Amino acid sequence: TTLAYLLPGYIKPSAGRIRFDNVDIAEAGVNEIRKQVTYVFQEHMLLSESIRDNLLLANPQATEEQLFEACRLAGAMEFIEQFPDGIDAVIGKGGDTLSVGQKQRLSIARGLVRETPILVLDEPTAALDPKTENTLVEALRNTAQGRLVVVIAHRLSTIREADRIIFLDEGRVRDVGNHESLMAQPTSAYRKFVELQNA
Repeated sequence: TTLAYLLPGYIKPSAGRIRFDNVDIAEAGVNEIRKQVTYVFQEHMLLSESIRDNLLLANPQATEEQLFEACRLAGAMEFIEQFPDGIDAVIGKGGDTLSVGQKQRLSIARGLVRETPILVLDEPTAALDPKTENTLVEALRNTAQGRLVVVIAHRLSTIREADRIIFLDEGRVRDVGNHESLMAQPTSAYRKFVELQNA
C-alpha cells in the first residue's frame, strides 16, 4: 500500500524516481498526475447520498451507460437492483445501509467510472465471497485493456491471472513474473507463499 501511494503522489519517494511516460513525476504537477490515476482505497469512503451521487463524485460527466457498466463490472448491480429506487437509492451515513462487500463493490464501481489510464485497487476482494471475487477478477481483466491496473492483494486468487506479479516481502521486491513462471522456480519466494496458502 505504501509503495502504491507513490503512484498518485500521495507520498513522495525518499530515493529514486517514478516515471509516467518517461516523465519524472517530481517534475509533473500533482494535479496532472492525479488526472491519470484512480486509487480505490481499502477503506470505503462513501457519501450519505444516492448510489448515483457516489458514482458521479468520480466523474460528474459520466453517462447513464457508463454508470451502469461500471456497476455491472464491479458486481454491484446485483444489490443495486434490490433497492426500490435502484441506482437512486440513498445509502445512509457513510454507506451504513450496505454490507462491507457491497461498499467495496460500489467503491470499485466508482473507480471504474473515472476511466483513467491507471487504476490502483488496494485489496479489492478482501470482503468479497469467492463467487463475487471470481466475477470481479474476470471483469478487471476485461477492463484492463488499454490501461494499467495495479492490484495490491494478499489473496492468491485475486492476482493469479495477472500479467505480472511483483512479490514484496518486508518492503523488498523478492520476485517478478507471472504465476506460471514464478511457480516454476524452486527457490521462488512467491512459490513458497503460494504453497503456504494452499497448505
